[in-house]
Amino acid sequence: MNWEISESYILSAQVQALEAKLTFLKSFIPFAKMRGTADIPALLLAHFEVAALNAARLSYMFSYWDDAKEMHNPEFYSMIYEQQQKIRAVDFQVYEIYMEVLRATRSSKSLHYRMMDQQILNNFNDSLIGCLWELFCCSSSFMDSMKDEMGILYAGLRFLRSILREHQEKMDEQNEKIGALLSEAGIIICSPSLNRVKGGEVSFSESTDALDCYDMLANTNIHIKHFKDQISGSSIIESIPSVHSLRAPEVSKTSSRMLSKGKMPITHEVMVGLDDEAEKVIERLVSGSKQVEIVPIVGMAGVGKTTLAKKVYNDRSVICNFHIRLWCTVSQEFNMKNVLLQILCSDGKHSRKDEFQNLDEHALLEKLYQRLLKNRYLVVFDDVWDIEVWNELRIAFPNDKNGSRIIFTSRFSNVASEVQYGGEPHYLHPLSEKESFELLLKKVFGKEDCPQGLRGIGMEIAKKCRGLPFAVVVVAGILATIEHDILVWEEFAESLSSTTVSGTDQWKKSLELSYEHLPYHLKACLLYFAAFREDEKIGAKNLMRLWIAEGFVEKIEGKRSEVIAEEYLMDLIGRNLVMVSKSGSIGGVKTCYIHDLIFEFCKDEAKEKKFLRVLQGYDELSIFIEPPNLPRLSIRSSVEDFIKSKLFCPHLGTLLFFYVTPGYEFRLVNISFLFCIYKHLKVLNLEGINLWLKEFPTEVESLLCLRYLALTAWYMKFIPPSIAKLSHLETFCLVSGVTVSLPDSIWNMKKLRHVHVRHGVVIPFSSNNNVVENLSILPNLDTLSTLHLDLDEEGENILRRIPNVRRLKILDLGGQNRVCCNMSRLACLESLTLLCHFSSSRESFPMNLKKLSLYNLGLPCSEMSLIEQLPNLEVLKLRVQSMEGQRWELMEGGFPKLRVLTLEYVLIVEWIETDPDSDDYFPCLQQLKLEGIPNLKMMPACLGVISTLETITVNFCGDGVKSLVREIEEAQKYNGNENLKIIYEKY
Repeated sequence: MNWEISESYILSAQVQALEAKLTFLKSFIPFAKMRGTADIPALLLAHFEVAALNAARLSYMFSYWDDAKEMHNPEFYSMIYEQQQKIRAVDFQVYEIYMEVLRATRSSKSLHYRMMDQQILNNFNDSLIGCLWELFCCSSSFMDSMKDEMGILYAGLRFLRSILREHQEKMDEQNEKIGALLSEAGIIICSPSLNRVKGGEVSFSESTDALDCYDMLANTNIHIKHFKDQISGSSIIESIPSVHSLRAPEVSKTSSRMLSKGKMPITHEVMVGLDDEAEKVIERLVSGSKQVEIVPIVGMAGVGKTTLAKKVYNDRSVICNFHIRLWCTVSQEFNMKNVLLQILCSDGKHSRKDEFQNLDEHALLEKLYQRLLKNRYLVVFDDVWDIEVWNELRIAFPNDKNGSRIIFTSRFSNVASEVQYGGEPHYLHPLSEKESFELLLKKVFGKEDCPQGLRGIGMEIAKKCRGLPFAVVVVAGILATIEHDILVWEEFAESLSSTTVSGTDQWKKSLELSYEHLPYHLKACLLYFAAFREDEKIGAKNLMRLWIAEGFVEKIEGKRSEVIAEEYLMDLIGRNLVMVSKSGSIGGVKTCYIHDLIFEFCKDEAKEKKFLRVLQGYDELSIFIEPPNLPRLSIRSSVEDFIKSKLFCPHLGTLLFFYVTPGYEFRLVNISFLFCIYKHLKVLNLEGINLWLKEFPTEVESLLCLRYLALTAWYMKFIPPSIAKLSHLETFCLVSGVTVSLPDSIWNMKKLRHVHVRHGVVIPFSSNNNVVENLSILPNLDTLSTLHLDLDEEGENILRRIPNVRRLKILDLGGQNRVCCNMSRLACLESLTLLCHFSSSRESFPMNLKKLSLYNLGLPCSEMSLIEQLPNLEVLKLRVQSMEGQRWELMEGGFPKLRVLTLEYVLIVEWIETDPDSDDYFPCLQQLKLEGIPNLKMMPACLGVISTLETITVNFCGDGVKSLVREIEEAQKYNGNENLKIIYEKY
């Protein structure tokens, strides 16, 4: 496989080189004729003929070598290389001809009598941009001596591209000038001396034409600027997409009106006035016609359509009525494959995601159809803007006449009324004044009472929101952060005129008010959400690492940046600007998102404040010109369009790439251009591109400012030692399908905080020095996953070199019955995941652990006290033979802080207490999950009396375990706990 990847790189480079020559010739000859060249030189035509014949031969080879394995035969590559050399032999002679033709066109008298063909100009301009891009990507003294002027020329050509895209009659008179400018630029770009630099034959400083070339370049830039100034006041330039420079808000050293540290924000969704609405919708879902039916929920933006749909979706009667419940968010700009993936994966079975990722839309439609067939299903399509989404998906929804239902939420009543199975829309109306006030109080005070003195002014504020829940919630977010004093609230009410939060844009006005109340650092954090896709559920930890890398998070001595960033996130949640999508098992936020209205606001505000630009598709990418001080770009396009656009932003600070079609694999074999051009990056996220490389390019060392690096490369095995030159790197994420070897130089990266390699990573010990204390360490490493190592003495020494790690995932490479290394030295470790076989010693687990997940541990039940006595353990997940034996006796006084316990595919039969009469077991347990343990015959009686128990989830356990759980449920009810939830998951 490694050889194939290397050869694929060579093949791709050769084919791309030939394609570039053909494209240039195809655009050059029509341009030359249009500009007045009567006769094209014979050598140039001969060159065109050679290139065309070689392309035909290559095409024949591809069709002949149709077997994938045969295409990797060395003979095939040598034949391609031979064809390439036939062109290269005359390349530099041809560059002389290019310049000769272009000089002739520049002085042709027939120029003024020819109608300029705009498409020909556009094609030639694109070719010049491609040639100039190649020059930027070559490493030589050329870039150092002329990069500024070349950058100006590149921006000028992209400006001309934007002009040529406009199809207006007024532009015909400008095309003649553009043609002359392209001839000038072509003479420079086709200079043999520059192309010898590009070919590696000579350095630019050795070229005798260097000075002349520089003078021509400077003059051409002046001519393009003069042309731009001439038309800057015309209607032509007004129609071109505007470009803004972007600046980040300054991080404030002091936080104004932060939420009280003693009060956690309300992270659950508060609902008011929806009970009657929900009852009506539920009635339509569980009764009525047996035909499949669409139930549309329609209302204005921010009125609570999604909230109502969630309430109905999670109602117990709805859960019991349908075999399958699925959910997707469509949004204004939807991608069909993404919608299908959302639906298929929305039941929480993330293990199936990889199975679906590489399927095309047709295969996904078939999967969905088979999934729904013969089942009574409920599928929610949230935020539907266009009927097209249903027209493309409806074939996947069988009508088995069993009462299946589909919910649409939309701002537009005609979305569902025009479709097959469409029912009468359920119109969601604004809240009453009383309901608005009730919602306001719940969002501001939670379960606490509102002071009597604030009730009157609170009602007045609620009235001004005109019944729009979104406006009420946003305003409540402001009230939660200001002093609860009647004078302060009266002052706020005065500023909150009824026109501020009413009318067609009332949601936008309330958001503007809320945004203005944010301190600077929270403004930056909120606007950063615009960099992601609409309705995307964003991993909270990853988001906070990005905030830190961007410099939004204040540095406070003695306090970890991650803690401060989490406070920022919770503050935004408390202000009702960010919503929790998924919570952690013991609190905290796993994933979060923002309302689509807030997303629209952030996107517009980020652009206006020159904070962030979002580019979508080739049309926007191809004409974008880097403004001064461009801090960050978020790109949403196909990889092909990204590469084709030749985007040149050498001063860019952040580049985030999101592929438009999730799961589509575009194999990019060369990313060297990133390191040659984007040298000022602090944040680089290319997880949407699959790099077809086995070793990371050594050119990475040029990104000296990099703090955050995230990549996908399924076959990458090696990271070069030069990565250590990234002395500021804090986060390194790599999605790989193979184990990755990090270099020994990794120990010199003292600022490294988070390393995530999906399949696994090997870190060398590489030292003959037996004194571990003398070795370099990674003092700031906070997170490491997944570390492959032998849990022996050498493995222990590696762990000692990451003394402050808090989250660690390990795959033990050793065999069974290995003596565990001593991990108790990891005093800061809070979360540990072990996938291994070994016999543990009493010093194995650090005493500060809060979360422990074990796979194949083989720990005897008689030694479970090693875990039970951990004083701070809050989450324990025992999975897949992590315990050995059939009888587990709980130690009295054990698990003093355990809140979540999961038992999956373990072999225990009897699970009991040492002393059934004692109540000193699981004093804090809230959640119990049992999966794949059908032989369990006995469960601790204490589970029936624990007052803190909230949920028991059962899956694949058989009737015997269900009977035991029912006994626990009855005991809990007898002891006064009526709220215990028993969940029998359906897979």
